[in-house]
Order: sequence, then C-alpha cells, then structure tokens
Amino acid sequence: MADQRADIRRQTRFDPRAVPAVRQVLDEIDKGGLPEAVVRAGMLIAKAGSGVRRLAQMEHTRELLAPTGILTGLSEDDLRRLLHEETIVVEFEPTQAKRSLPRLARSAGDRRKLRAMFNALEAAELVDERQRTLIAELRRLLPITERMPTRPRPLRSASSRRKEREKHAAA
Repeated sequence: MADQRADIRRQTRFDPRAVPAVRQVLDEIDKGGLPEAVVRAGMLIAKAGSGVRRLAQMEHTRELLAPTGILTGLSEDDLRRLLHEETIVVEFEPTQAKRSLPRLARSAGDRRKLRAMFNALEAAELVDERQRTLIAELRRLLPITERMPTRPRPLRSASSRRKEREKHAAA
C-alpha cells in the first residue's frame, strides 16, 4: 500500500499554480499600481542577477526607496503581503510580470519614479551586467510620454437632440 502511494506521488506532478491562492494572484497580475510595479521590477532585477535575495539586500533596497516615498504609505503587513504576492508573480510568470509593468505604472509620474529607482540601483552599483541589461529593457517598456489632454466633445443643445430624435423616428 505504501509503495503504491509512493508510485502515485512520483507519477503525479503537482502544479503550484493550481492552488487557489496562487491562481488568484496570477489571475490579477495586471491589477495594482505603483507599489506593485516597484516591488515587481525590483524582484525581476534581483532575479536577473545572482538570484539570491538576502535580507540585507532587501533592507538596503528599502533604504534606497525611502527618499522616493514610493512605499511609505504601506503598513508592514501590507508590505509583507505585497512582497508575497509579487514573489508569486515573478517566480511563476516572469515574462508576463515584465509585460504587465506598463499597466501598473500608467502615468508619466509613476514611470519617472520607477526610473529614479533604476537610476539609484545603478548609481549605488548594486547591479551586475545582466541586471543592467534588464533595466534597459524595462526603461524601453516604460516610456515617459505626457498625455495630451483630450478635447471634450461640445455639448449638443436640447433642440439639436430633439431634431435628431425626430429624424430617426421619421426614418
């Protein structure tokens, strides 16, 4: 009986993506804002390097981010949750994680903050050549373009709306 169970375990592959909590995080990969983008980009950059994420490195990254004010509004629990969720995203779907960054950092201001983080990482010489290559790719994914204000449509008068309704009713 024990041998049969061992055989079944060897034959059956467990996919952690099937776990509901993991599935939920992956299904919501495009949801979020600047905090998610910052943590996700940081984890992608860390993974591109040695892949080792020591606690001291995370603390140093927090120190680098402190002047930007990006994560200051998060409680310790929220930051822990965010780190957990973004770890799932980066580990299971790294390509999709990278592609989703423009949807998380939508505004030019958000993208400037991300670029400031990239600059700080490079200036502090915390990145190797592979990480520099990834940072260059992330910069291309996150162009800073000011949106031109859209001109509001002119309001139609009540008489013009009435004429249009009468025209459609007659047709």
